Amino acid sequence: MRLRLRFLLLSGGLALLGGCVDRYTPDVAPADRSSLVVDGFINAQGSSVIKLARSFSVNTKSTPVEAKAQVTIQDDAGRRYGLAENPAGTYTSAANALDPSRRYQLRITTSLGRQYASDPEPVVLTPPIDSLSGRSDGLGGVQLYVSTHAAATAARYYRWDYDETWQFTAAYKSELEYVASSNTIQLRPSEHQIFTCWRTESSTDIRQGNTTQLAQNALVAYPLLLLAPTSKIHYGYSILVRQVAEDQAEYTYWETLRKNTEALGTVNDPLPGRVTGNVHALADASEVVLGYVGVHTVTEKRLFVDAATLGGPRPNAIFIDLFYANCTYVDRALPPAMLNLCQLGIGIPLTTFPTAAMYDNTVPVTFYYYSSPDCVDCRLRGTNVKPIFWP
Repeated sequence: MRLRLRFLLLSGGLALLGGCVDRYTPDVAPADRSSLVVDGFINAQGSSVIKLARSFSVNTKSTPVEAKAQVTIQDDAGRRYGLAENPAGTYTSAANALDPSRRYQLRITTSLGRQYASDPEPVVLTPPIDSLSGRSDGLGGVQLYVSTHAAATAARYYRWDYDETWQFTAAYKSELEYVASSNTIQLRPSEHQIFTCWRTESSTDIRQGNTTQLAQNALVAYPLLLLAPTSKIHYGYSILVRQVAEDQAEYTYWETLRKNTEALGTVNDPLPGRVTGNVHALADASEVVLGYVGVHTVTEKRLFVDAATLGGPRPNAIFIDLFYANCTYVDRALPPAMLNLCQLGIGIPLTTFPTAAMYDNTVPVTFYYYSSPDCVDCRLRGTNVKPIFWP
């Protein structure tokens, strides 16, 4: 699960009051603005991905990554497993099969020589996801549910993250393309289609559940995610859910983080507080380090949703997609010579895409329908290569 970096300043004791008119600039110590942030966990049966960054001011536009560090996984017998950096700030291990009877910790040495380590943690075995299901909410949206179970003696805390993939279209279909080599406009071949695409996004919110108040260690049809009636579910939608089991300490960490980042904004919300993880600076116990490195196995399951089969109103692809709200479709556009100049970016700042020929009793055709690239080329928002898992 991706760590919500917007909580970083909260670790310095920042309290935000909803509804205030005057801007409030918090007095945050410089050390708190540059704390090490450790995002990721140790995968006991697979590849571990750890992202290192530095906390930053709310006025900073980019996340400062912690590059060129030495990162290893170490067990309680002293055996180490290295992680390689690629890209900068992201460290990935080989697909390991760790001994579940051992305890493991993450060890970090930065490029400046500062050393950090997570607490040694036992391997928490994650049960399979029994099922993923979707059900119409009666308003055009879809409620997704997850079910899982484990032995009564196993961990009773669960966390999920997911990758969403959905099919979408451009606002308008371009049946023509400009060919620079011949300075002509011709029919667009099927292999160059830019109307239908797919987009994938990873979750950034925190989704957890537990069975501590239940007689059995089982979650049945647990509400995971509500899909609003938007263009995301118009043509087809897929979700890949990953599940990890946690111990109570890790669950509490993520719950505190969730409350600090997702439940702020009104006077009735709880005040944010410092989030204490399990990563520490070895040379200075008072240094603030942000993150919790658990040790898990991971299970996953994929679900396809076709909103058309669930009943209820079907969302409209274009008019609900706010990205296309300002799209225009000119039906008496530029003649070929000027259109070519637009495509080449010569003299005319407006870049356009030809979509179809406009026949006005002239041969050859002298006018075309056209629109802007963001309304015609779906590749600006995704890929036109169909995913291998798509049905």
